Amino acid sequence: MAVNAGSAARRSAVDRLLRPKSVAVIGASSDPAKTAGRPLHFLRRHGFTGHIWPINPRYEDIHGQRCYASVADLPGVPDTAIILVGPAHAEQYLRDLDLVGCAAAIAIGGGYAEIGPEGAARQDRLRVAAGDMRLLGPNTIGAVNLVDGITLSASGALDVENRQVGTIAMVSQSGGILGSVLSRAAFRGVGLSHLVATGNEADLEVCDFIEYLIGDAATSVIALYLETLRNPGRFRKIAAKARRAGKPIVVYKVGRSEPGARSAASHTGALSGEDRLYDGMFEQLGVIRVYSYSDLIDVPMALSTGAKLTGKRLAILTSTGGAGGLIADVCGLAGFDAPPPGAKTARRLGALLHHDGFAANRNPIDLTLAGISPEIIKGAIDALMESHDFDAVIPIVGSSGVGRPDLVAVPVIEAFKTAGKPLVVYTSPSAPEIIRRLNASGVPAFDTPEGCAAALEAIFRLSRRS
Repeated sequence: MAVNAGSAARRSAVDRLLRPKSVAVIGASSDPAKTAGRPLHFLRRHGFTGHIWPINPRYEDIHGQRCYASVADLPGVPDTAIILVGPAHAEQYLRDLDLVGCAAAIAIGGGYAEIGPEGAARQDRLRVAAGDMRLLGPNTIGAVNLVDGITLSASGALDVENRQVGTIAMVSQSGGILGSVLSRAAFRGVGLSHLVATGNEADLEVCDFIEYLIGDAATSVIALYLETLRNPGRFRKIAAKARRAGKPIVVYKVGRSEPGARSAASHTGALSGEDRLYDGMFEQLGVIRVYSYSDLIDVPMALSTGAKLTGKRLAILTSTGGAGGLIADVCGLAGFDAPPPGAKTARRLGALLHHDGFAANRNPIDLTLAGISPEIIKGAIDALMESHDFDAVIPIVGSSGVGRPDLVAVPVIEAFKTAGKPLVVYTSPSAPEIIRRLNASGVPAFDTPEGCAAALEAIFRLSRRS
């Protein structure tokens, strides 16, 4: 075997795991419909340009690509290995990989600590077999690096169309949740940089990936789905480091209820602990905890804009009075205000429309349907964005926006390019295409008023701490 250990040694094990130049697939199958066949399929499909080395003594080649009988037969040292074989064979493969200097391995299968004492003992042996090599899992679906087009998984949950590359990284202790977040983000047009499922965390755990992502130039926000923290002391230090680096951490943690805590323990062997203690720790560290599952995507999306919110005065721009009142009410419950425009701003707004139904001195600013156009909406947004009367602006997409998708989307996207304050959009009707289009353009767009309120509250909290 030709060993390229010189250059590999200069890269951290986590970096070689998430940005590998070579991947060994242990137990590879020729059938892409099977679990063991998916890693090869994903690597090719999503554009991996490095070396792919299948290992399975039953094949000489897979779809024209040479398949190796053992680790010792490989032409080089793999950065990462995906382990698809069961526990009975996984330990020996890990020893072989460690022997040649492989940086990290991903143990896909289950049947370890999550099933009880016997599985926990099996997991301990697995970790020992890995030696100096870092281990992701077991009981994980793997990892995805969207920035470089690398999917290291055997799960169909990650076979998602229209994946959007962005600056939000997601680390989850649940593999299923990771697939859920990826599909929801793709549907909403929200861009992601990396996704990692840590599983049982026999070795690599949440803190290892937060620490890596703090230094990752492609990531601006780190989102976490937690069942537990196995090392709270280390988390405290790394969260403080993230805060100093300007990388917000957003957490959705299960275990608030007794059934939730029991479920987490049976899922990945996690011990949830007292939930109120997590609340206190997150608040102390400046970590933003969200309580709605949809906020696990929505809040990081809003924070990824880097916008600052210095006050709580909102300008609500609408063509439908009911939706404007709804936003004012829900945001009001979160401590925001919707004061009327000052005289200067009102004059500027009044110059845009000259019909009896428009009152420029009210908030929500209801343009009504009479004569509105993208030009009028753009002018109104500019007036509100440039006004000293407001700290943030919420344009609302009304029912007319469904039939005329450019009506609000185009002026909002244009205004956002030079935005000096937070701008978030609420879509009152069901308008997934508009939401996807806005998010993909970097504009935070939400289909619930609660999402708008949670996003603005997170920006406000983060702005006060920076």
